[in-house]
Amino acid sequence: MDYTRTILCFDRGLRAEHFKPNVIRHQQSLVFVHGICHGSWVWWNFMDYFASQGFSCYGLNLRGHFLSSGHAELGMATTIDYVADVATCCAAIPGPVILVGHSMGGIVCQKAAEQSRVHKLILLDSAPCRHVTEHYLSIDPRRMKTSRKAFQMLPDGTVCMDRNPDIVRELFFEKNKVSDEALMQTVSLLGRESAKSAADHGFLDVDPSLLSCPVYVLGRTGLGNSANPDMYGALADYLKAKERCLRDDISHNMMCEQDWQDHAALVERWCLA
Repeated sequence: MDYTRTILCFDRGLRAEHFKPNVIRHQQSLVFVHGICHGSWVWWNFMDYFASQGFSCYGLNLRGHFLSSGHAELGMATTIDYVADVATCCAAIPGPVILVGHSMGGIVCQKAAEQSRVHKLILLDSAPCRHVTEHYLSIDPRRMKTSRKAFQMLPDGTVCMDRNPDIVRELFFEKNKVSDEALMQTVSLLGRESAKSAADHGFLDVDPSLLSCPVYVLGRTGLGNSANPDMYGALADYLKAKERCLRDDISHNMMCEQDWQDHAALVERWCLA
């Protein structure tokens, strides 16, 4: 391998996987932020790719997720707490940071970029902010029904996902370009999520005027309404994204599909732009 892989510990028991290149070729570090019930494991393909290209990569685990501590208190966590986790991670990293957020991690990164200087913000099938959710988001009723059935409320204030591979495939791999091995890895590694964050993360206000960095948006076509049929196009418009790529052939968890390198190459181009 062209890099070393370690686990870093930050304040409050936060842990990140660090893929450090043997030869660092780029000044900017990449901080990857996962979505609901996920962890740094969802970024293993991307971190291997980017570390091999000479980028120092940090796969953050939000509090109560995967390698980080705080699992017993996860039910009390809010999305704003996760924003603080990203700020803690970025403050510990020397030099400029490129934030890469997926799903819920995308709205977390939007909020984090409001509050601190970020070199670039890259959003992959990101959760939208309140303005876009309320004005443009339109989820297919069948998918909404599946999503609601897939999450079970637990007494400690968290939710867990149904581990049925067919449900996981339907929710995260809509285009079914996932190998059986990657699908079962996802099923085995999915964790719990704060019910508070699961319910409210799409309704956080983001002020585009506070984002001093370039924004890039990669997302699926559709999910919109008559005002804008492409919700991710509306998100890119609202955030004044420098570039966007809307595709009809990607799934939500594009980082784990068989053609993940296509998306990694696009992200790399944005990093170098």
